[in-house]
Order: sequence, then structure tokens, then C-alpha cells
Amino acid sequence: MKKLTLSLIIITSLLLLSIFPEQTEAHRGRLDKLGGHFRTADCVYELHKPTSLAKKAKTKSELVSLIKKYSSNKCKNTLTTSKLSLEGYKLGTGTAPKTVVPKGKIVINKKYTDVKLDKCVDGDTANFKINGKVYKTRFLFIDTPESTIQKEAFGKEAASYTCSKLKKAKKIVLETDGKDVYDKYDRLLAWVWIDGKLHQEMITKAGLVEGFYDYGTYKYESKIRSAMSYAKKNNKGMYK
Repeated sequence: MKKLTLSLIIITSLLLLSIFPEQTEAHRGRLDKLGGHFRTADCVYELHKPTSLAKKAKTKSELVSLIKKYSSNKCKNTLTTSKLSLEGYKLGTGTAPKTVVPKGKIVINKKYTDVKLDKCVDGDTANFKINGKVYKTRFLFIDTPESTIQKEAFGKEAASYTCSKLKKAKKIVLETDGKDVYDKYDRLLAWVWIDGKLHQEMITKAGLVEGFYDYGTYKYESKIRSAMSYAKKNNKGMYK
């Protein structure tokens, strides 16, 4: 009986692979002509290493058009600008943001409490001083609408929300997590705690997060996904 059950599982798996061959494209190791791929779980397109083809796009809409033209994944049929994860790449520039200072001795899986706000950039990016050094920091896991080079709907609201919280904060704590201290643009990756509250969770609940940067497995990932469900269910921010 056990052998029969195992055989049925193997046959079923092979049938699913033959029916959905495009889903193999979601593996992080296989990038398409634009330097990205679709995430299997929710059909979000992640742009990991923008190629010269991807850099032709000046807006998210143009990028969506290119993905639909060159991708073979079925997810492209439902792709919208809200399902793009640019991983810090700024459309229209063709280049990565410059690092504020060289990398310091920041280590993974640690909380840093000697943190001061240096500059608030937008909804998911800010410069912080840690032990006297300035680090451009990308908030882990969340992606808010653009408000700097590009002006997207709710970008201004997201930036105002974050900047207001940070400027009024009595205590800021940064927490590194996952497998990387920095992203490919040398920005520090961190969870941001403001007066004891996880900022990523709060801004997501407010409906000002459009998607996720999924670099791996994170400590508070489930909290953020629950916050997104809350925002959509309660018609918050961009989900009204």
C-alpha cells in the first residue's frame, strides 16, 4: 500500500510539472531577458539584475509591457504595475543609488539601538546614523509607491507617513535579518522599530504598501502579510 501511495504521489507531481512548466521560471537562479522572474506564490515579478533591455523602461507601465513581450511565464497575463518588485532599482536612471558611506561592521540578526535619523527619503528608505556612521537603509520586505524620481499614486502619502513617524520618534531601533546585511546597491537592509512598534507592519496596515521585496525568509514576514490582508479587508489607503 505504501509503495502504491508513493507511486501515485510521484505520478501526480510529474503531471503537475507538465501542466505548469512555466512555474519553474520562478526559481531565483533562472532570470529572463530583463534580469528578473515571476514569484510562483503570487505572480509578483521580481527584477533582480536589470539588463540593458529592462533599463529601456522609464516607467512601471513600460516595464510591464516589456515583461509581457519577452516573458514566457503565464503570470504575465495578469501582471500590473502593483505586482512589480524592483528591489531598489530606480526606473529611468539606469543606475543604482550611490552608497552614503562604505560598509561598516554591521552584522546579521542583530538589533542596533544607537540609531539616529539622518534623513528621511521616502516610504521605505531613510538614512540613519548608527554609532556615528550614516547608512542608507532599505526597509526590509515592504515596497511603497515611488515619491522621489517617479511620482506614483500614494507615493507622497507613504513618504509623509514614514517621515512623520521617524521625525517624531523618541527611540529608533534597526534590526538586521535574513541572509544579507546589504542589498545589491549596498543599502543596509533592516526592520525598523519606532518607539517599540514595527514600522513595516504599521505602514502596511495603513494601506501604503503596494508589494513585498522577498529576499528570503524573515522573522516578521507573517506579520506584514497579515497587515496587508487587514489593509485590503478594511479598505485602507490605496485599497479603498
